[in-house]
Amino acid sequence: MLFANGFNLFELIIKVSVGLSLLMTVALFAALILVRSRNAIYRRRQIVLTARWRGLFDRAASGESLHGSLPKIRKQDWFTVLAIYTQFRGIYDVAIRLGIDDYALSLLERGDDADKIVALNVLGEIRDVRALESAVVLTRREGPELSRTAAHCALRIDSSFIAGTLRLLLVRDDWVRSRVEVMLREVDANVLGAAMRDAIADAPQEALPRLLDYVRFCPADSAHRICDDVLTTSHNPEALAAALRSLAPLAQDRDHAMAVRFTNHEASIVALSALRVLRKCVRSDDRELLARMTSHPDYWVRLRAAEAAVQLFPTVELAQAFSASLADRYARDAIEQVLAEKVMVAGRR
Repeated sequence: MLFANGFNLFELIIKVSVGLSLLMTVALFAALILVRSRNAIYRRRQIVLTARWRGLFDRAASGESLHGSLPKIRKQDWFTVLAIYTQFRGIYDVAIRLGIDDYALSLLERGDDADKIVALNVLGEIRDVRALESAVVLTRREGPELSRTAAHCALRIDSSFIAGTLRLLLVRDDWVRSRVEVMLREVDANVLGAAMRDAIADAPQEALPRLLDYVRFCPADSAHRICDDVLTTSHNPEALAAALRSLAPLAQDRDHAMAVRFTNHEASIVALSALRVLRKCVRSDDRELLARMTSHPDYWVRLRAAEAAVQLFPTVELAQAFSASLADRYARDAIEQVLAEKVMVAGRR
């Protein structure tokens, strides 16, 4: 009797469990359908919303006059509209008419980091001076993207913030390089050149390479003077190498003696960068020097010396003859590698 009652109770538990499992399965299936339907509706709405506002901003950017009242922006659509607006340039009047500037300011004060980044991009594009103080404060935030976007916004509003931006570059090695380059390209080259020279003069030696890598955005004369100053006064190998790398694209005949001097530097990184400069102003009397440098213990120094050596000869045959005259097998290999790459590149043209 007890066995029968126990079996019936067990059977009841099994039936209840199966029933609950079926109910849960049905509920989950219904929730899945509901979520997918909601997401599909949201995606369709976003597609329509994006097409409408992108089309409107595109017409404004192309110079078309937008007469009459503009569409109202729903509360839930503000962030999307702001994000679309950041993809266009020079349509400030449309932003003012829509109230984008005021909303971006409010988002800057109360939003999270993602909101602030979008708001800073908008306010920087509009050059809204009301955002300058907040942007400067946000440059000190720990997050790299937020702080860099804040610096970009401040720089767009007030170009004199370039001095502050360069000071930040000395310590913010977490900023994305390509985006920093975009920032600096927007600054007047002469303004950047003067600010860069002051910043490098005041910077600690170990931080100089971070600034010297951006010297190429300055006018050629300013960049040349900045590199000359560092090469004359600095004893830090990293700083010397950075100055030589920045000088290489601007190298002239007058830089020849300096390039030759630094090829003898004890630090391979400096010799390597000096060979970049020498390659642009190499002379026929450098053959002995280059023959010696192609036997350097450092592979990359040998390769750069080989590149400079190949520049001495108008034909591949003469370069090959120079290579054959070298006793060091590694020197010959370096020159042969450079010649092979040169022939391959020429064949693609």
